[in-house]
Amino acid sequence: MTYIDLINAFEKWLETNYLPSSAQLLWYKLVSLFNKAGWCEWITVDNYRLMALLDIKREATFISYRDKLISSKLFEYQKGKKGSPNKYKICTVNFESTNSSINSSINSSKKRSKNSS
Repeated sequence: MTYIDLINAFEKWLETNYLPSSAQLLWYKLVSLFNKAGWCEWITVDNYRLMALLDIKREATFISYRDKLISSKLFEYQKGKKGSPNKYKICTVNFESTNSSINSSINSSKKRSKNSS
């Protein structure tokens, strides 16, 4: 799944699933960090860095948004220890059926384009 496929699948997922806008922004920020890290399986980032990216002042508020991503199975999360930040892993399993429908619509568009040429 490419970066664009992942974003498109997330947007498609949002059509049938509720996620508060701040939790959606957190999803995008985490995915951006994965991109900057070269798509490692896990990234390590502390709460305060993510809070700054979202302009959230209260850690409890941030944690509630993070928990929504985790409970929606959009990310796996491993709590860090003192001096070691939390770890995150993207879960694309929720997007696989969405990705299949995206791929099939792309393929049918390509077929229509070939047939009309």
